[in-house]
Amino acid sequence: MRGLAVWRSVAVGLVLAMAWVVQAQAPAGTQRVCLSGSNTVGQRLAPELAKAWAAQQGWRFDGQDTPALDESRLRFTTPKGLLVVDVLAHGTSTGFAALRDGDCDLWMASRAVREEEVQGARLIGPLYEKGLEHVIALDGLSVIVHPGNRVSTLTVEQVRALFSGRVRDWSQVGGAPGPVVLHARDDRSGTFDTFRSLVMGEAALSAAAARYESTEQLAAAVAADPQAIGFVGLAGVGRAKPLALSERGTVPMAPTALSVATEDYVLARRLFLYSAARPRAEVQALIDFALGPSGQQVVADVGFVPQDIRALDQRAPEHQDYRALVAGARRLGLNFRFGEGAAVLDNKAVEDIERLARFMAAPRQGGHELLLIGFADRSETTPYLALSLSNDRVDLVAAELRTKGLRVARQRGLGQIAPVASNDTLQGRLRNRRVEVWIRPVGAANAVGGQR
Repeated sequence: MRGLAVWRSVAVGLVLAMAWVVQAQAPAGTQRVCLSGSNTVGQRLAPELAKAWAAQQGWRFDGQDTPALDESRLRFTTPKGLLVVDVLAHGTSTGFAALRDGDCDLWMASRAVREEEVQGARLIGPLYEKGLEHVIALDGLSVIVHPGNRVSTLTVEQVRALFSGRVRDWSQVGGAPGPVVLHARDDRSGTFDTFRSLVMGEAALSAAAARYESTEQLAAAVAADPQAIGFVGLAGVGRAKPLALSERGTVPMAPTALSVATEDYVLARRLFLYSAARPRAEVQALIDFALGPSGQQVVADVGFVPQDIRALDQRAPEHQDYRALVAGARRLGLNFRFGEGAAVLDNKAVEDIERLARFMAAPRQGGHELLLIGFADRSETTPYLALSLSNDRVDLVAAELRTKGLRVARQRGLGQIAPVASNDTLQGRLRNRRVEVWIRPVGAANAVGGQR
């Protein structure tokens, strides 16, 4: 194993050295935009965003090369000459180093920036702030099996036991008898970082797991082996079967457009671009395109969940008060979440306020009103205080929406009911501290006997 690790280190060094040579060979006078980091973002999404952005500008696409494994070079002719877009998709951590050292313009990340990275990149600006941190898409980390595997649901605890090697036969989790074959992303992957954080915790990944730099290769291997299990981003499921997952106190939930858009799915995550403060004009233009309606359509086309707001059908809530409040309403595909206490809106939430204002301004939303339903988690002391906190969160969001001229017909906190994640972990508690957004025709609640 030590020899294999050394070989991998040498291979990575050679790949990065080759990338530097390729970058250095760009023709003199060529404009260049470089994106480095997450394979999840860089494999398809980043190249397709670059192509669509260039097409919107009216630039000619001159072709795409693959200088090295998991690298793309796209060439465009613009009125100012040749533009080259390099996408170096060798894992989230490699992108941070490239941005910090000035080797690339944008860091593609499939996890949020860490505190030590913020401190290590102070010279280029506070990476957690609006203007440097850009959520470009939502993704659900899918646990996948062979399509013929009779297992359809697992708990997160069972997934941890499988990948740590404590459970080695499918019969132990309701499957047909047979050995479990593990497939996992490599250590430099943001997908693996997310899986380690949300699933593994203190447990170590089994040494028996096959490791992959490529999402497509991992999904293909799982789809070809009836004994296999792996994990990929939502867009990388391929021919494999995604499982519905649950935590203690919650019902199994599959990675769907609604569960990922609202970030209620237990393994939902955000995909990011990070930039230095005040990036070059062409870099900022690419960011703006990715965040705008045309860029979000590319996100959807590639297979991730866009951040454009849609009204989606959801099964009626089981809790009586909750069900009465949303009678006649449809769920919108976004949530506002909070840290300790009421807190302030994060970067995505600030953008979502603007998106919601644009959504409600569309003619088809005429005659509709918004409902805000707030929730707390069970760690927030007494039920009475939790109810108060959930109302504070609703009031904060309602105030922001009303500054945009939006009609909020009902705002109500429901305290600790209806958890979507376990209250035993920090990540779970953060998911449960939320404000849901619903929409209904004006007067619909009275028509079905609900309350206004």
